[in-house]
Amino acid sequence: MEKLKVLILDNSVFYKKILAQAVESTGLGIVTNTASSGALAIERLNRGSTDVVLLDMFTPEAKLLETLDQIRRRHPHIFVIMLVSPGSDSQAEKFRSPEAGVMNFIKKPPAATAEKNISGMKQRLQGLFTQIIARKFTSWNVNAAPSLQRNTTPPPAAPAAKKRRLSGVDLVLIASSTGGPAALETVCKDLPAGFNKPVLVVQHMPAELTGRMAQSLDKKCSLPVLEAQDGDAVRPGQIMIAPGGFHMTVETGKGTGIIIKVESTPPVNGVKPAADVLFRSVARVYRNKRVLAVILTGMGSDGMLGVEEIKKSCECFCLAQSERTCVVYGMPKSVVDAGLSDAVEDLSTIPFRILQIISGRG
Repeated sequence: MEKLKVLILDNSVFYKKILAQAVESTGLGIVTNTASSGALAIERLNRGSTDVVLLDMFTPEAKLLETLDQIRRRHPHIFVIMLVSPGSDSQAEKFRSPEAGVMNFIKKPPAATAEKNISGMKQRLQGLFTQIIARKFTSWNVNAAPSLQRNTTPPPAAPAAKKRRLSGVDLVLIASSTGGPAALETVCKDLPAGFNKPVLVVQHMPAELTGRMAQSLDKKCSLPVLEAQDGDAVRPGQIMIAPGGFHMTVETGKGTGIIIKVESTPPVNGVKPAADVLFRSVARVYRNKRVLAVILTGMGSDGMLGVEEIKKSCECFCLAQSERTCVVYGMPKSVVDAGLSDAVEDLSTIPFRILQIISGRG
């Protein structure tokens, strides 16, 4: 995947090294330039391609407003992330207006603990980089990202054997089991408010708990999240979770839309809801459509046969979570071993890959 090109503006050689390690450990960015002053940064921006500037608030020749103004006028495509030192939050407030041109802020740890805090900076940068990539690959108006807690295992993940691309996506499916609630939060929190594809989720979970999970995710995500009910319309920009103790399927409604059906039929693969049940109905109803299937952490092989069915009747891209970031490497392993996965990614990069695939750049 194409990485963001980052310029670091900081007069400290030590911090440049620390920040470069944090940037490159995200797997989403690469440091292509550094500068010790605003003037030098502008000169280097004028010479080459840059996507992101990490700008220290206390840069020498500290004409920050002038530097920001030049970046905004000469390079409006560049995203600026300001580095804020401990105790300087109040001074950073004047840069929080849209006119200042700062996308967001990250905390710059004290020098004594900086090396120990690389993983914390990595997590913050991963969230912001994912949002930047979403803006670059689509026309969505994405708000600045919150601070995200992520798996700290360093990417990249091992490449999948099969290579496939979609020209876009009509439906996103997500299946998960053991370790799934935390994985779902990581993925769903990074889908931006302008995300305009329907998302259907099967998480192996008892009745009543899926409703609580949906409510919790709804408070944390930009997109609305709800527990699906019989007859609900499948709508773009909405995450629908299969209710615990029931199977969820899709069918064509009386009009032209697709609706949810909730069924109290026997367990499949020893679980209810089962991803295979939903996926098989998608294979029928979404024939010749474009489907992205995401298989997250979980025990067993639920979802594998369903993905196989979808691939027979639809344009389907299957994204599997990597072994090293799974709580239980069962469900993703089953699609990988069956040769059905088109990409294998660490959990932290799955939201970006979803956005990339949907944009037709996957």
